[in-house]
Amino acid sequence: MLRHAEIAVAIFYVIGFFKGDARLESSPLDLTVSVAVLMILAIVMRLAFTETELRLPRVLLWYVPILFLMFMSLSYTPSLAAGLDKTLRFVFLTLVGAISPFILVNSRIKLERFLATLVIGAILMSINSFFMLKGEDRLVAPSGETTALGFCAGLALIVIWTLWFPKLPLVRRILFYPLIGVLAVALVGSGGRLANVATAVCLGLSILFCRRLAVDFGIMLGCGIAALPFVNIPAASIQYLASLTRPHDAFGTRTDLMRFGLQTFLDHPIFGVGIQGYRYVTPNPLTYNFPHNLLLELGAELGVFAVFAFLIFAVCSFGELFNLLREHNPRYLVLERTVLSLLVLGALDVSVSGEMNNDRLFFFLLSLPFVLREFISRDTLPASFHPETDALAGTGEAVVAPG
Repeated sequence: MLRHAEIAVAIFYVIGFFKGDARLESSPLDLTVSVAVLMILAIVMRLAFTETELRLPRVLLWYVPILFLMFMSLSYTPSLAAGLDKTLRFVFLTLVGAISPFILVNSRIKLERFLATLVIGAILMSINSFFMLKGEDRLVAPSGETTALGFCAGLALIVIWTLWFPKLPLVRRILFYPLIGVLAVALVGSGGRLANVATAVCLGLSILFCRRLAVDFGIMLGCGIAALPFVNIPAASIQYLASLTRPHDAFGTRTDLMRFGLQTFLDHPIFGVGIQGYRYVTPNPLTYNFPHNLLLELGAELGVFAVFAFLIFAVCSFGELFNLLREHNPRYLVLERTVLSLLVLGALDVSVSGEMNNDRLFFFLLSLPFVLREFISRDTLPASFHPETDALAGTGEAVVAPG
């Protein structure tokens, strides 16, 4: 994982969904922290012993106000220990993950290997959940989370459908249908409402990008409908998904969490109640742990400036990706569209689920458009380009080769 550190980066984002398994409880190490240490070591080794340079885009400076507000809010947060823990996890886990692609996933083959590792992790997670198919409860990841299983299965489906399928003929695409079936069963069996809706939206985008995928969609839909009576998906999963037809029930208990997050933000709009302070000003810290919306979480705990800083960064990220798509580079177009679909999936996910340190993959995805810009510009540079001589040529001066 040090030599191919992009694999470590991918494992970093899925290991948390496995480490909650009872079979891993005896592990003396926190697996997420262990992989993060490997990533930091790989970064240090590349900067110290190779010609790799750490060149970060200026847009990342929008993280500075958020960090400043985090540390400042430690002076008034209701729980200093909890606030410090969340702040340090953001710095050493979430931000390290957001910066890592600029060094560890900074080429096309590394990014594709990273995505392939995520797909493998999702498939293993999905197969593990099949032991619950004949039960009454929704399918879950090894950690016990239904949302994690749905999100990972949806992400893997999007990668296969958007990145791999456009490059393959129909005969070879059919070979992947069993894997898609495994992921689809896990996605529906998780009962994740947002995950199912977001995946459907992203698969629809992929069909707009590549019209011939409509054939695959028709085949898979027909096979899925035919196989549904034999799969034994738990009734609880179907009931959860059925709530999508009742908008007032679609968010369930999260409606109250978001409403309280909004009220907390309106009551403390400038600096919030302090990092990790949301749960300690709620009626019940165990149930009201976070607002399940990233912007409401930032607003309630850190105030309006943190919300603006993050929104500006997110808008710049999407803007950079749209600029790349408009340039229409045929060699990278499929990869750019895949990143767009994953960003849409991540943006929808953080709007109704999770907490900023649990949603660290979204921060990684926000960095990808700038990473794409960097290695696309590098790879499309003419092989004969020499900055000094070409600059002189542009001025009209004579360029004379030595000798």
